[in-house]
Amino acid sequence: MRALLAVLFAVVALLFAALGWWQQSEVRGGIDAIRADQKKLAESSAQLRAQVESLAERDRSDEGRLNEMSALAQQVAELSRMLEQVRAKTEAGERAWVVAEARYLMEIANRRLALERDDASALAALVAADARLQSLRDPALNGVRRTLAQEIQMLRAVPHPDITGIVARLASGEELATRLPVLGSIAEQYRPDEPASDATPGFARAWQVVKNSFTGMVSVRRIGEDAVELVSLEEQGLRRHHLQLLLYGARMAALRGDAADYRANVGAARRWLEEMFDMRDVSVSSLQKDLQALEQLNIAPALPDISRSLQLLERVTPRPAGGS
Repeated sequence: MRALLAVLFAVVALLFAALGWWQQSEVRGGIDAIRADQKKLAESSAQLRAQVESLAERDRSDEGRLNEMSALAQQVAELSRMLEQVRAKTEAGERAWVVAEARYLMEIANRRLALERDDASALAALVAADARLQSLRDPALNGVRRTLAQEIQMLRAVPHPDITGIVARLASGEELATRLPVLGSIAEQYRPDEPASDATPGFARAWQVVKNSFTGMVSVRRIGEDAVELVSLEEQGLRRHHLQLLLYGARMAALRGDAADYRANVGAARRWLEEMFDMRDVSVSSLQKDLQALEQLNIAPALPDISRSLQLLERVTPRPAGGS
């Protein structure tokens, strides 16, 4: 019995020894695995540390680049600001120059129309001024351009009398005045009566010759109710010359566009013609009718006021200080 117990105790001891050995083997294997894992972790840690250092270096490089880019961006912004200032100054100078050109053209138009009645030149100047303002494309100038358009239309509607034709008719009258018969004029050439016909009997023929001779010596002609005296050749020349001067004055007034002076001279020439020249003559009556027609013509029609656009431009874009 004791031997059996000893065997059992020996077997149990062996089992415990085997279990201990197995447990030590398992622990040793776990430790080796842990050591292997630690090694791998150490290697991974080293790789991560290298990557972190690389990233940190890259970050430092990127930060430097970012700083450079930031400085460059600041320089670009400064350049843009300077360019904007230069462009603003350039555009302001160009705008002021264009406005000054338009203002000058509008002033020229007003002067030409007021002083010389040259509506054609005034129209051309206003059209050019509108084109200059259009190039600015400034909404603030829309009111000025609307007024300009109205004034341009008014100038285009101004009637244009035929000054060339009027002057030609007056010049023709001046040339005709040198040949017109004056009231009370003496015949410059003697015109004998027709000789008696040879078919007249002798005594009757002799009596006709004697009668014609006495009749040719004295000629009495009624020349008018108001002018019954005879005038000399010098007086005739003076009357014709005076008529020419009146017609010349009317012609010069037509060229100047002076309606009052034109009408006064044409009216005076017509009255002088009616009073001092023989109205029974076809040339005199024809000239008198022509002068009546010329007297009714309006050589200087009313001109429109084109100053409103200039006044608006002065309010919208005042002249710079010290400007003319």
